[in-house]
Amino acid sequence: MEIEVAGRKFRADVRWAEDLKPVLAFPEELKENFPAYYMFRDLYYSKSDRERILEHRLRFDLTVIPPAKIGKEFIKTFGHYHPMAEGNLSYAEIYEILEGEAIYLLQKVEKGKVVDVLAVEAKKGDKVIIPPNYGHVTINPSNKELRMTNWVCRDFKSDYEPYERLRGACYYYTEDGWIKNEKYGEVPEIRFVRPKIPKELGLRKSEEMYKLVKDLSKLEFLIKPSKHLNIFENAFEEV
Repeated sequence: MEIEVAGRKFRADVRWAEDLKPVLAFPEELKENFPAYYMFRDLYYSKSDRERILEHRLRFDLTVIPPAKIGKEFIKTFGHYHPMAEGNLSYAEIYEILEGEAIYLLQKVEKGKVVDVLAVEAKKGDKVIIPPNYGHVTINPSNKELRMTNWVCRDFKSDYEPYERLRGACYYYTEDGWIKNEKYGEVPEIRFVRPKIPKELGLRKSEEMYKLVKDLSKLEFLIKPSKHLNIFENAFEEV
C-alpha cells in the first residue's frame, strides 16, 4: 500500500496476521495470512515541516487497520511499551482518529504486576494521549476501516517483548466482550474512559493535529513528560 502526501509517495510497513500470532486470544483460529494493518511512518507535507519535525526529535505516522477478526477476537495491533524518557517516566504518545473508531487498551505495570487498565473508546476527531509508563494496544472494534495518526519521539525503539511473552495484553476484546488473559494472573478490572483534548494543545475536535507542526513546542510533553504532568492528569474522563 502507498499513499501520496503533497506529491510525495510513502510506502507502508505491513504487519501480517501471522505476525500477530504470539499475542492472539485464539491463534489456532488463524486459517490464512492477510495484512492486519499498515504503518506509514515519518510523514510530512513540506521540506520545512520535515526540518522542523526533525529538529524537535519527533515523528508523524499514519496507521490503517482494516476491519477483521481472528476467531472471535477483533483485529488489533501487536502492543508495546515505550522506554524511559527521564527518571521513572517513559516517553508519551498522542493519537488522533481520522476515520472509524478505536479502543486503546492501556496497561500499567509496577514490580511485575498490572496495577491499572484503561479502555479508551475513541471516534473520529478524538485525540488520545498515551501517558508515561502505560503499554498500549489499538483495537478496531467495528466493521469499518480505522485510520489514525500519531505524534511520537523518533529517538527510541518500542519494547514488544512483554506482550509477546504474555500472549498479548491482559485483556482481549471479542464478539463476546472482554476476556481476561490468564497468563497475567490477577489483574484489575478495566476502567472505561473517554479521551479529552488538553487545553494546552489549543486544538478543537474538528482540527487535525498535524497542524501542531507549526508550533511543535506544544508537543514537548512527548519527550519531557515530567514538565507536563497536568496534561496526563487531564487526558481522560470516566464513562
